[in-house]
Amino acid sequence: MTLITPSKTRLAQLAQLSAKIFNNIYNPTGERTGNKILRKRLIGSTIAGWYPNRIITLRKITDTFPGMKLVNQEEKLRLEEIAKRKKRGKGAPKKGQGKRASLGTKKQK
Repeated sequence: MTLITPSKTRLAQLAQLSAKIFNNIYNPTGERTGNKILRKRLIGSTIAGWYPNRIITLRKITDTFPGMKLVNQEEKLRLEEIAKRKKRGKGAPKKGQGKRASLGTKKQK
């Protein structure tokens, strides 16, 4: 008894029918489809749940309602400290006047 091997087209039809029956993707060329990633469970809600809910701050309230003229005491103190430091010459340098900028001028001379 001799066994006859099926033709390539018949095997392709069989693979296509098998994919249809078992709810798989028929991909005869073996190209990457991204199907493995698309089948994974979505994790966006889990990641979003990790971070706390947004907290209402005084800054948001003052930006939303500028007519209320609320004052953030912490910000006011910070600005006063910066002004005091600048008076003593301890403030941040102007843009382009820092250590790195002065190093470049020394090398060029």
